[in-house]
Amino acid sequence: MPEYSAVIVAAGEGKRFGGNKVFVEVFGKYLVEYSLDVFENHPDISEIILVLNKKDLAKGDDLKGRYRKLTSIVEGGKERSESVQNGVKEAKGEFVLIHDAARPNVSKEIVDNVINGLKDYDAVVPGIPLRDTAGYFESGLFSGKVERSNLYLIQTPQGFKRSILLKGFEKAEKSYTDESTMIYDVLGVPAKVVEGSIENFKITYPDDLDLFRKLLGGEMGLRVGLGYDSHRLEQGKKLILGGIVVSEEIGCVAHSDGDCLVHSIIDALLGAVGDRDIGYHFPDNDPNFAGVSSLKLLEDVMQKWNGRIEIVNIDSVVKLEKPKIQNFVPQMREIISETLGISPSKINIKAKTGEKIGPVGESKLIECESVVLLRLKS
Repeated sequence: MPEYSAVIVAAGEGKRFGGNKVFVEVFGKYLVEYSLDVFENHPDISEIILVLNKKDLAKGDDLKGRYRKLTSIVEGGKERSESVQNGVKEAKGEFVLIHDAARPNVSKEIVDNVINGLKDYDAVVPGIPLRDTAGYFESGLFSGKVERSNLYLIQTPQGFKRSILLKGFEKAEKSYTDESTMIYDVLGVPAKVVEGSIENFKITYPDDLDLFRKLLGGEMGLRVGLGYDSHRLEQGKKLILGGIVVSEEIGCVAHSDGDCLVHSIIDALLGAVGDRDIGYHFPDNDPNFAGVSSLKLLEDVMQKWNGRIEIVNIDSVVKLEKPKIQNFVPQMREIISETLGISPSKINIKAKTGEKIGPVGESKLIECESVVLLRLKS
C-alpha cells in the first residue's frame, strides 16, 4: 500500500487578512487545527508535516504534543514555493498532499477524492466548476465575457507523487503560488481535477472568517459539556462555593479562591465548545491567578465567546460532607446567573454527602460536577 503524507502550509504573513490567521481561535481551536483534525483522523494519512512562519514555531510545538501524526514542524520560506518545498523534503510518503491551512473547512471526502485520483495520476487537484458569469475588465469597465464551461476554481489539498514534485522544484526557475501550475509549466505534467466543495473556501479576508464561523456554528448546534473539579480540604481556610463563603472553619487548598463549583461550570463550558480545559487557560503556577475570584475566571470565559453561545441550562452536583449548603443554594444561583447573564431558573445545584465514607465522607475532599447544555450562535 502506498503511503500518503500531508503537508499543511501555514507560513504566510496574512497581509490581506490583517495578521496571522492560522492561529486565530475559532470556537476554542486554532484555525490550523481544523485542517489538522481532518488529516489526523484520515485512515490513509501516515504523517503530517506542518510548515510554519518562524515566529509561530513555539505554538507548533504545543500542537505537536496533541496530534500523533504530526511528526515534523518545519520553518517556511520567504515564498510559498520555498515553504512547500521545505515541507515536502521532510515527507516520507510516496505521495504528498499539499494543503493550505487557510482552508479550514476541508473534508474527509475531498481528501478521499484526491487519494483515489492518485491511483491513476501523478498529480491531482480538487476543484469546483465556475458557477458565475466571468468577465474581463479594464479600468473597471467590461471588456469581454470569459467562456466558463471549462473553468474551475482550484482548491487544496493538491496531491502529487513526491518524486515528481521534488523534480519540479529542482527545475523551476521562479516561484509559484500553485504546485499544479509549477509541474505543468516545468515538467509538462497535467493534474487531474477531482470534485472539491464550495465549502472548502480559502480564508483571505476577515469576513471570510465570519462565514466559516457561521458554517461551523450551524453544524455544531446544541452542545453538551461535562465539567469536574476537586480540592483537598484543610482546617482554618475559607470555603467558597458559587461566590459565597459557606464556611470559615474548613476550606479548599487551591491556587485561586478554590471555588470548586464554579470551576466545574467553567470546565463544562469549555468542554461544550471544544476548548481546552480550565488548567490550560488558568494554570495553577501563574501568579496572575493567585487568590483570584473564580467568578472573575468564569466572566473571562464568557467574554471570550463574545455572545456566540446561548446557555440552555446548567446542572451541578456538589459532593461535600460538611457544612450543609442547601440554604446557600438560592444565593449561589443568583450570583452565578448574574455572572453568566442568564436567568437563575437555568441553573440547578444539588448537594450530596459521602455518607462518611472515603475522602469526601471524611471531610478531606470536595468534588463538583457540572453538565452544561448550550447553543452555539452563528
